[in-house]
Formats: sequence, structure tokens, C-alpha cells
Amino acid sequence: MRLGTRQTRYAPISTECGAQGAERGRLEGVAGDIMLAARGLFETRGVRATTVKDVAAEAGVTRELVYYYFENKQAIIEAVLDDYVEDLVESVCVWNESRKFGDMAGSLRACVATFRRALYDAAGNPRPMIAVLEELGVRDSFDVRAVRETVDCINGRVVAEYAAYRQIEIDFVYEMFCVVIFGLVGLVKLNPDVSDETLMKVIEQTLRLDMEPLEPPGSDSANGE
Repeated sequence: MRLGTRQTRYAPISTECGAQGAERGRLEGVAGDIMLAARGLFETRGVRATTVKDVAAEAGVTRELVYYYFENKQAIIEAVLDDYVEDLVESVCVWNESRKFGDMAGSLRACVATFRRALYDAAGNPRPMIAVLEELGVRDSFDVRAVRETVDCINGRVVAEYAAYRQIEIDFVYEMFCVVIFGLVGLVKLNPDVSDETLMKVIEQTLRLDMEPLEPPGSDSANGE
């Protein structure tokens, strides 16, 4: 077992997003039902073609009740965008919880699969979210927010564990994770047929990851027995 010996920089540039992430959660109850109804309509009909009246009918509530929870249509749109971000961050959390300690290759492969599922369906078509973002003209700003909150999640859960058992070979870890995720999004847009193995190598080489398997702490192998 090798321990990181030098000081690493894996704290976010700003703690604001991390604090927001701790407080953020999905809308529940009637507000959540309204948001999900709007999300479904935006993805099938389009944002411009969907009215507040349509959302109310889809959610099975009155327009007055919609306006009780949301000031206007723009507020509903913002709630849907929040839900998209929550989807992405939640997928990272699920991936993290499913990782097997010390299995870097397996974790990296699952990470790439999670990345693909977040953006594309099983047939390789873009998720409906993409069309909504492009119609709204917020794809770039959404990507910035999604990457920021995803990297905050990775910093708090994954990097700290890695640093405890392995040597981190790069400086500016937070910034490098941002570069990697933005780069992967661009690479897959440029070449949708790029293989998972290629994406894994890009991540491994950019972050200079130690791919050597490790035994869980407390195991006979880890204790040298």
C-alpha cells in the first residue's frame, strides 16, 4: 500500500457550489410533480411549444396552483435545469458507491459507462435533455455548471480516498478534472464512435492515475501476511 506524501490540491476553487450541493435536493410533492410534468413536455413537445396551461393539465393541477409554486414559466424552466444537474451528480454518486476498493481499471470502465449513459441512450442517440438545452440556448452555461458540481462531488468523495492510498502525480487536481470532463464531452461530440478503451486511456494518462490494484485495508494481502 502506498500513501500519498506530498500536499495535494483537491479542494474546489470556491466552496459556494459545494455548500449549495449539500443543501440541494430534488423538488418533491406537488412542486416536484409540476416540474416533472414540464420536463416531460419540454422533452417531447419542446419548450416554446409548451405553455403553463399545458404543464398544469399534464400535472393534473390548476394553473393557479402552478403559479403558487412557480412565479412564471422561466421559474419552471430553471427547476427542470436543476433536475438535470441533479441527475448528473446523482449518477456520479451511484458510480462512486458501486466502486470496488482498489480496482482502478474496473472503476474507470464503470466511470466511462456512466459518462456515456448521462449523455446518450443505449442506441447512441443524445438524451432528450440535450435538445432542451439547445433549444434554450444554454448548452454551454449548463455544461459549465454541470462540470463544476460533478467535480465538486468527485473531489469530496473520490479524490480524498485516492490521496489516502496512492500518490497523486498532478497539481491542480480540481482544475485537471474540469479539463478532463470538458475534454471528454468535446471528444465524444467530435467522434461519437470513440471506444471506451480510448476514453479510459485519455483519463488515465491525463490524470496520471496509478492503475495498480490495491487490496482493501485490513485484508491479509494489504497487511503483508
